[in-house]
Amino acid sequence: MTLQMSNLLSWALMFLLTFVFSVIVHKRFKEKNVWNNIVKRYRENTDKKLLSEAEFVTRFGAIENNSILYRLDRLVLTSGIKNYLPWVSGEVMLLGMIMAGMAGFFEGAILFQNVFVAIFLTVAQAVAVYVFFKALSGKTYNEIEDGTAIFVSILSNHAKGSSDIVTIMNNTIPALSGPLRGVVQKFVADAENTGNVDIAFDYMKESVDNRQLQTIIINLKNCMHYQANYEEVLVQMMGQIAAGLSAREDRKNILFSSKLTLVVISIMQIIIVWIIGAGLGIDVKHIMTSNAFGQVLLLVTGLLYLMVGVKMFGTDR
Repeated sequence: MTLQMSNLLSWALMFLLTFVFSVIVHKRFKEKNVWNNIVKRYRENTDKKLLSEAEFVTRFGAIENNSILYRLDRLVLTSGIKNYLPWVSGEVMLLGMIMAGMAGFFEGAILFQNVFVAIFLTVAQAVAVYVFFKALSGKTYNEIEDGTAIFVSILSNHAKGSSDIVTIMNNTIPALSGPLRGVVQKFVADAENTGNVDIAFDYMKESVDNRQLQTIIINLKNCMHYQANYEEVLVQMMGQIAAGLSAREDRKNILFSSKLTLVVISIMQIIIVWIIGAGLGIDVKHIMTSNAFGQVLLLVTGLLYLMVGVKMFGTDR
């Protein structure tokens, strides 16, 4: 009876700690998500603060939010998945990573009965969720890059008939497709719902990972404030877009070469170890898997390859 009571108390304590942890994470995500950060900045800024921040940016560069929760929320935002599943957020992504990691640990512990395999599967499956969103973000990035020139051309045409940026953006929507259509639709909706075009512009900028499009958004925002001619600015931007598309092919060739080199080196390492082992009559596989030191070495190697693989996904930006 005492043992049963002790087990019940242990499970109750675990549930309570999990619940408290979930509440804390949820609260932090509410504070750190992209939309709330942008709105909070506009609510808190006074003229003096704006001037001091502008001076800081001029001297030291842009202020970047490095919060992990903010970056997860922004990754979900730039992946474009919100266009199909609006309820998905950085919080949902983190929960998915934790659940995938826990599943990996139980798989390693139950199926392989090995703590090192369990640790690797925990990390690998959590990383797989992250890579899924990263791959979606990369796909969206490429689609936006392909459509930026057409988007600017359409904007330039509509800028001839109106000086209101929200109206201009709204008129471009029927001619757009893919991620750009969703981004522009969100901009128009935010501008109309909040009545603050600055917030809509900032959220639009955070919704894309393409630096060229971010620059265009910043220029349009500046045009709005200084009542500049949208058409003239957009025509000037077309030259920069053409140069960017030319450099894009060079980047992709370099990236492909790097990936190919990594794969070749990895295969050659395995072949060399196998040849040396066969030549000396050593069972390399048995040595690496039958003792703790070899298993730790394999675990570290696997984790390093995971890290390199994830970094390769974010190279072409």
